[in-house]
Amino acid sequence: MRLVGAIAGIIGSAAIALGSSVTALAYTGTKGEPYSPLTHWVSELGQLGVSALASVFNVGLIVGGICFAVFITALGLAQRTRLAWLYVPTGIAAGIAGSFVGIYPMNYLDQHGIAALTFFNLGWICVGLASGDFVRRREARFPRWLAVIGALTVAAFIGFLAVLLPLLGGEGLGAPDVRPQGFWIVPTLEWAVVIGILVWTFATSVSWWRAERGARA
Repeated sequence: MRLVGAIAGIIGSAAIALGSSVTALAYTGTKGEPYSPLTHWVSELGQLGVSALASVFNVGLIVGGICFAVFITALGLAQRTRLAWLYVPTGIAAGIAGSFVGIYPMNYLDQHGIAALTFFNLGWICVGLASGDFVRRREARFPRWLAVIGALTVAAFIGFLAVLLPLLGGEGLGAPDVRPQGFWIVPTLEWAVVIGILVWTFATSVSWWRAERGARA
C-alpha cells in the first residue's frame, strides 16, 4: 500500500502529459492554425468539434485528476503532519476539479470555468503546503530539492492567476475571437502551471518509489 500514492502520481502525470502531447500534435484550430502553448489555452485541446482528439485529452485530465487526489491523500498519510491535514483535502478538491475540467470541456464554458478556477485556486495552496513539509522534515523519500520545484510551480500559479483574473469580466476562459500572434502571456503561464504541477508530482512520486523500493531491498 505504501507504493499506491507513488504509482498514482506517476500514472496521473503521465496520462495528462501523454494525452496533451498526442492531442496537440493532431490539433488544427478554427482558422487552420496548429496548436501552440504560446497562444492557445490548455483547454482548447479538449474543445469538442475543434480539437480532433479532444476525447483523448479530456480522458487524460479525468484520469490525471483522480490519480492526483489519490497521490495527495497517500502523501498526507505518509507524512502525517499538521500541514498534511491542510494540503490533503485541498489537493483532493483540486484533483477532482481537474477531472471535471475534462468532464466539462470548453463547450460547456460555465461548468468548465468553475472547475478550472477551482483547480487553479486550490492547486497552488496544495503544492505550496506539501513542499513546505518537505523543507520542514528531513526524509529520504521526499528530499528538499522537491520543494524547489514546488516553489517554482507556486510562482507559476500565482503569476497565471494575476494575469487571468482581470480577463474574467470579458472573454474569460473561452477561446478568443482574435488571438495574439506569436506570444500571449496568459496561456503561456497556464502551461507553466500545468508543466510545473506535472513535474512536481512525477518527481515526488519517483523519489518516493525509489526510496520505498530501496527500503524493501
